[in-house]
Amino acid sequence: MKTGLLLGSLLVSFLANSQLLYEIKSKNGQHTSYLFGTIHLMPKDQFNIDSTLTAAFNSSSMIAMEVDLNMDLAQKIELAKETILPEGKTLRDICTEAQYQLIYTYAVDSNGMSKKKFKRYSRLKPFFFSSVMLQESIENTKSYELEFGEMAKKGSKKTMGLESIQVQMQTINTVSLEDQVQMLIDGMKETQSYDAMLANYLSESIDSLYVDIVTESEGFPDFIENFLNKRNTQWIPVITDQIERENTFIAVGAGHLPGPNGVLELLRAKGYSLNPIRRN
Repeated sequence: MKTGLLLGSLLVSFLANSQLLYEIKSKNGQHTSYLFGTIHLMPKDQFNIDSTLTAAFNSSSMIAMEVDLNMDLAQKIELAKETILPEGKTLRDICTEAQYQLIYTYAVDSNGMSKKKFKRYSRLKPFFFSSVMLQESIENTKSYELEFGEMAKKGSKKTMGLESIQVQMQTINTVSLEDQVQMLIDGMKETQSYDAMLANYLSESIDSLYVDIVTESEGFPDFIENFLNKRNTQWIPVITDQIERENTFIAVGAGHLPGPNGVLELLRAKGYSLNPIRRN
């Protein structure tokens, strides 16, 4: 199916999803859980955890995110190792000269990254270099995941991951380094893409956000399948088991919510009603 037809079918086949926060009742009626779609990085001045979201968080005894950020030092070290290119390589080793110069010019000359930082960050796999470059361009950023982690600590709440950090790293590694380089360069060429995604997120238009993701990943056909569809499917038994046990606040990237294989549709297929909640 051509991309245009795919996007059209998505918009026609699904009711417009214009919320990020959903209430889910357990089938026995004893527990109330919440599902919230995050954006992993956003400008600090547009970041907001309002009273509605806070109330949902506070009413839950378990906080579930894509991965459990409550890691010990050894786990953090292992995670850091996974973000680095193997065998002491840098971006120069996995890029053509033209690609390397394009990335260097964009990062240092256009994006204001210092040469010292570029040299240090060039040891990262392109997937993670892209995230660092975005953070550098925004300057003052906030993360829902990090904020929820801090709130859980302060509230002495239990935390869990829908998947292990090892599984998440394995998913990232399904994208070859060559494709990661190309995705990095494509993202640099489409400088307005993050702004468009952020605008859709802030307006809570998650169907439009999903279309953005599908469009961005055109040319990388396995991306949607590996990063969204497979992971969503694997999360569902974890989520359904958990929400039958206790009140749970679930936070995952907003791109995981919509779409034919999104978390919303998969939970509905399991017989759950998801009540959208308008935030303040």
